Amino acid sequence: MKALTPAPHAGKRKNLTSLSALAASGLVLGGAIGAAGKDITFQPPPLKVREGFEVTLAAAPPLLKYPMMACLDDQGRLYVAESDGRNLTTRKEIEKELPRFVRRLTDTDGDGVFDQSTIFADRMTMPEGGLWHNGALYIVSAPYLWRLEDTDDDGVADKREKIIGEMEFDGRANQHGPYLGPNGRLYFSGGHFGYQFTGPDGSRTGQSRAGGIFSCRPDGSDVRIDGQGPINPVDIAFTREGEVISTAAIYDSFGGKRHDALIHWFPRGLTQRLYGQPLLPETGHRVPATIRWGQVAPAGLMRYRGMQFGGDYRDTLFACHFNSNRVRHIRLISDGATFTAGDGDFLTSSSRDFHPTDILEDADGSLLLLDTGGWLSWGCPHSKAAKPEILGAIYRIRRREGSFPTDPRGAKIRWDQLTATNLARLLGDPRPAVRDRAQAQLIALRESAFEPLAQLRSPNLTRDADVRRRAVFTISQLSVPGVSKQLRSSLEDPAVEVRRAAARSLGELRVGEAVPILAEALTDQDAAVRRVAATALGRIGDRKAIGFLFRSLRADSQAAFQHAVRLALIEIGDAEGCLPWLKDPTPHHQATALRVMEQIDPKSLELGTVVPFLRSALPVLRNEARRIVAGRPDWKGSVFSLFRELLADEQQDPSSAQLTEEIMMGFATDEEFHRMLARLLTDQAASESSRHLLLSCLGYLEQLPADTAPAVGSLLESPSRKLRGEAIRLVVNSNSYSRFQKAVEAMAIKPGEHPLIRATAL
Repeated sequence: MKALTPAPHAGKRKNLTSLSALAASGLVLGGAIGAAGKDITFQPPPLKVREGFEVTLAAAPPLLKYPMMACLDDQGRLYVAESDGRNLTTRKEIEKELPRFVRRLTDTDGDGVFDQSTIFADRMTMPEGGLWHNGALYIVSAPYLWRLEDTDDDGVADKREKIIGEMEFDGRANQHGPYLGPNGRLYFSGGHFGYQFTGPDGSRTGQSRAGGIFSCRPDGSDVRIDGQGPINPVDIAFTREGEVISTAAIYDSFGGKRHDALIHWFPRGLTQRLYGQPLLPETGHRVPATIRWGQVAPAGLMRYRGMQFGGDYRDTLFACHFNSNRVRHIRLISDGATFTAGDGDFLTSSSRDFHPTDILEDADGSLLLLDTGGWLSWGCPHSKAAKPEILGAIYRIRRREGSFPTDPRGAKIRWDQLTATNLARLLGDPRPAVRDRAQAQLIALRESAFEPLAQLRSPNLTRDADVRRRAVFTISQLSVPGVSKQLRSSLEDPAVEVRRAAARSLGELRVGEAVPILAEALTDQDAAVRRVAATALGRIGDRKAIGFLFRSLRADSQAAFQHAVRLALIEIGDAEGCLPWLKDPTPHHQATALRVMEQIDPKSLELGTVVPFLRSALPVLRNEARRIVAGRPDWKGSVFSLFRELLADEQQDPSSAQLTEEIMMGFATDEEFHRMLARLLTDQAASESSRHLLLSCLGYLEQLPADTAPAVGSLLESPSRKLRGEAIRLVVNSNSYSRFQKAVEAMAIKPGEHPLIRATAL
């Protein structure tokens, strides 16, 4: 990491070199901005970037003031979601004021500095994100995902369409997107303030406050939830093979400290800590954090696709940390069916008022970094005071020694004269923007693009696996006959990235005839292919896959794979078809069947089927059975009767004691159960051994329940030393100690009391 040195390029770019140079480059603005009532001087913050790179100004006041998030169109124009510098804190206020907007910036002379501005869309609530797709800007501005189109190219959107809604909002940055997945779907994030999405085709998510990742087709149809859990999932990026990666604010708060995170989302997975009631199935395998940060307020995220930074940077990630005033460089490391990751500083600032909110790749391979300035205070614990006098800007980051592609957007290509074969060849072009445009045109061609893409995806005709993978994702979006056959063939490609793309695409399209070959893929040598194949079988939903899915499991299967298999079985939805696996002697088959059947239909399991698993010597089976029993209020009476029978048994063998404990743990929060315990503890006709067993089991609970505490306290005066000893141990370690303090103090000094009891009381 080194201080910035002068940029070696001519033109209007401002060199960010030193405090004196920065001061010299200050721009003076007139007029009030937010709470500021006097002229404001724009002062770029001091920035340090990794050795070998340079930072220059790409857009600064007065061209813009508070940029938040942005995207580029196919001509290189930048669409910036911008704040007006105020912190409005209610939906009512925001909808009355409609204070925010989308600005379009243009670099008219191609020198890398934007010099022309129009307000592309005014009077918006909270535009956050942005995606240029098929000639229009898609953007989340709560409560809707919008499509904004400029039909006469005057720089102002004259057509606004609501694609999908709704999500609740209150002025905090909690909705983001959309982002185009390699499968052609639009992904977006947020939701902790509440949402209920309904697509134009009638597809629905249901209502929840559990923040998540969502997706739909570009017209808003087929809306679905792809993951839930954190309070504020933010930016989304995709690996080459289509894996979903996101940043998330407040992933968990274990240990009393908030942790933000980078997440590799298992499809339709739940994170380890849930903030809100989820709508997705609970497979028993939660989505872990790929990287757990502190309270950094992660914002923008991107995957680098170009070559200007060098091959070592290709397919790595960059993430903005709003609170800690830096950009992190992240390298994903394959770990079977998921990832681990390493990260380090790429760019930092010593200014606490530098707040990077978004980062994106320009067509030439340089990066555009947005600093929103100091206006934000609402919902950000590290920005306790709004500073609208601190203006934001956009910076460009280049590698000094890197080469720049000629014609990075393919402006010199005669696109209207290209055949489908010519366009297909461009999927191998080194310029990402050219590849993207070629792919979009091929998808629009549909039937005429099929044959060139079919040839391109063949390993016999195309040597480059990257090109074959792109061909697979492109052909999967053609919606023409023959696509299924091509994708099935690609599932036998020698390159794992192509097989992953093919399996993913077959699942997205729900290709029923692909079940046999996807079942074979469950034994692929690549763990990620196996996981994606399991997910695909679930999407297809054919019950013929049930046996293959169960047999693919091993006792040591990765959590990501176990999640995929269980989710697939749940989505297939055939509880009866899983019943034979409940009787299978293999423990991980039994545990999976218990979980899956309960998630498909709780009534598919009978009490007599589940109770034996409460006696199992294996925790994995006991825990599943305990959870199921506790979640069945209709079984309460039978379970409570069984509990009383176990206590009354004079011959309490170890398995009976264990079953008693499991039932107690299963009903740990049930008030009716604890009232029954209180009666049993104070029943003079109950045996000493049964009451001692009850007290021992209560010791496994984190707190002594209020309904049970008086009964436990009454045993402090029991004539049984065994019961007194267990009761004193519970009381002194409970939240009810003060209630029995006098009795405990008396025991500590009571003549003749057992020394261990007196020691516990002391």
